[in-house]
Amino acid sequence: MQILVIGGSRFVGRAIVQRLLTDGHRVTLFNRGRTPDPFGTRVSRIVGDRSDQETWHMALARRRYDAVIDVIASRQEHSRQAAAALAGRTGHFIHISTASVYVVREGLYCPFREEDFAGRLLPRTAANKASWLYAYHKRCCESALQQAWEHDRFPFTSLRLPMVVGPGDYTERFGAYLERLADGGPILLPEGGLNSWGFLWVGDIADVVAGNLGNAATFGNAYNLAQREVVSLRQLVEATASELDLPARLVPVPSELLERVGLGTAFSPFSHDHDIILDTAAARRDLLFEPTPFATWCPRLVADSVTTSGRRPTSFYATRARELQLVGELAALRLLPAPQPPASSASPLRLRRRLRSRTTLPPHPA
Repeated sequence: MQILVIGGSRFVGRAIVQRLLTDGHRVTLFNRGRTPDPFGTRVSRIVGDRSDQETWHMALARRRYDAVIDVIASRQEHSRQAAAALAGRTGHFIHISTASVYVVREGLYCPFREEDFAGRLLPRTAANKASWLYAYHKRCCESALQQAWEHDRFPFTSLRLPMVVGPGDYTERFGAYLERLADGGPILLPEGGLNSWGFLWVGDIADVVAGNLGNAATFGNAYNLAQREVVSLRQLVEATASELDLPARLVPVPSELLERVGLGTAFSPFSHDHDIILDTAAARRDLLFEPTPFATWCPRLVADSVTTSGRRPTSFYATRARELQLVGELAALRLLPAPQPPASSASPLRLRRRLRSRTTLPPHPA
């Protein structure tokens, strides 16, 4: 099949492209060309900025694709222009969306179902502005595609993703916890790390996309993708520590206190003030979706993260000194036990050696 991927150079998009190439499809990438990709001459490329409508139409003029995967649409006009430019010239349009579309809905409780999309939105506030705007604009993307389906039968499918994990995650979110485990110090967990996720292994997205190209039964519909298990942040950190044979010195702290002392919660990128749990019955039925279990992907993620980590700390580590200072201050007030010296610490090299000494991990999926 001739397939266009809008984006395709990082993480989710890169995993999708790799799977499509493995399956023998002919892939064209449309992006700004600013991020290098590993595909070399195996893909064709169109360099352009989709926000420039004239460039967008010129780049796609007189081209037809069996399928188009839009990994990066973040504004209503992006999806509206894509539907207009590709009308009658693609057999299937797959939009990569987000579970955040539910988080801004008023009065919703987990697990979120696809039909929960419609309804009144929570108000935007100074505290939630960034996350609210992201979710709102992704909702607008889906609404534009739904209108194109209803008016012109534009053949789209939307995939709503929770927190995605796996090799090549440029956000370095998982690394924020790995480096704190490695330094041996206590780890602050906002609200005790009890917020829950239905994480998603990045290879599962690629499998769903590759396995459902041209699936007419999905046209005009949105689907939730997530693992079956509900995993809290605390469980993820503890499982990671177990894989590395390191202690997990976890310190629960109210988010309100962290905000009050000026530290905030950004240092813990998997902390969230909502549980993100998705009902995936529709995807299992229509897409034959079978997610990778937590017990399978967690060792893979740890092994890959340790192998690829370098000496440069992540951006999330910038507040580490203040975190440790806060632990000491709370202990001095007897709100926490006195901090103990680190039981161990490990450089990336020592972590890699430790992993190699353990039993063989499951191989990465193809």
